[in-house]
Amino acid sequence: PPQNISRKMMGGHSAPKTDAEGLESILAHQGIIEDHLGATFTSFEPIHYTTQVVAGTNLQAKIKVDGDDHVHAKIFIPLPHTGEAASVTAASTGHSLEDGFHF
Repeated sequence: PPQNISRKMMGGHSAPKTDAEGLESILAHQGIIEDHLGATFTSFEPIHYTTQVVAGTNLQAKIKVDGDDHVHAKIFIPLPHTGEAASVTAASTGHSLEDGFHF
């Protein structure tokens, strides 16, 4: 059998991504993340994110906010034909840069 084949877990989240386009797209969700948490941040800097394709896309994001605090947010982005808006399904504060996602 072939050796060294990289296998992707079906239905799982991607590896962390840091591309500029993806990080910028997280900025568009700042308002719904703040609403979900009942907070307003003066600093909001996406660090990395993962994606999971379902009937839409689940996006998990790590965001550096005020001071050294980090927010973990899980956002569901529905398929375009539904006409539905993105929604925050989970979010929490009080994380460090090194903390992994735990939803």
